[in-house]
Amino acid sequence: MRTLLLFLAFISLTSVSMAAEKNKKVYTWTDNQGVIHYSDRPVQGKDSKILSQTTNNNIATLAPSASQWQEDYQKNKEDQAEEQKLLDENNEQKEAYCLQIEKRIELFERGGRLYNKSVSGERSFYSDDDIAKEIKQLNKEKKKKCR
Repeated sequence: MRTLLLFLAFISLTSVSMAAEKNKKVYTWTDNQGVIHYSDRPVQGKDSKILSQTTNNNIATLAPSASQWQEDYQKNKEDQAEEQKLLDENNEQKEAYCLQIEKRIELFERGGRLYNKSVSGERSFYSDDDIAKEIKQLNKEKKKKCR
């Protein structure tokens, strides 16, 4: 209990002295010989001026806090994850496209009566030459885009 009272007394005295220090004024005056004097009280009969307190703007800025690099690291990780997601989506689309080409090649190689349907619903059948051209073009497309 005694320690607590001493601690509270110390804190109250410290806060009072800090408040008094903050409101302290500095006076300056020049005597008859031209010497400049400084005091915490004005001098009677002299033209005393109160010095204004200035802030020191020459203090360097603090280095980024430890959390700043963590934020940068986390943002970088999120950016990399987003890039990887886009790459994965592109790879999935590419694989689907290549699978579609392979199925179409299999269809044409299997042969039979193959046709195209027009907008009006009419069928136009492929000739053997058309089938060979289509297979050749699909193989070129597969080599070009599906590696």
